[in-house]
Amino acid sequence: MSKEPQAIVALLDQQYEQLLVDARRLVTSYVDASMKLYKKTGARSVVAAVSIKQTSPNAYSIYWCKLVPLHGQKNKFAPLTIAKGNGKHKYPASSFEFVKYPYRRLVLQVEERLAEIRSIASENRQLRRTLVAYEKKLSRYQALDHGGLYSGE
Repeated sequence: MSKEPQAIVALLDQQYEQLLVDARRLVTSYVDASMKLYKKTGARSVVAAVSIKQTSPNAYSIYWCKLVPLHGQKNKFAPLTIAKGNGKHKYPASSFEFVKYPYRRLVLQVEERLAEIRSIASENRQLRRTLVAYEKKLSRYQALDHGGLYSGE
């Protein structure tokens, strides 16, 4: 890959990493806001958590989990991934019907921001894949012998 496309791929990777930093910061803010709501209202609710996992060497997935209490184990929960649907960047509000007020409003607000991050991150990874594939095709073409044409001899 020539230097210019390498620089573009590096820039895309840097931008993607910044999106992940922003997502992690948002998740931390969500947890802090949840704790403030709990201290302020004392309201208990089924917990919705955000998980950010690496799905390939160059990509991460950001999704919601429902934390379900484990039977017979106090303060132990099992995370159950909430389905979003393939090709979608935003969870429908109905995915969070199990979350009670006032937490539901907070979850929906965080999901709006996460959906924007997911969408931009997806475009970023698509641009990266397209650029890398184009560079491979171009370099294969440039490596071919482009000598003379058939002259009938």
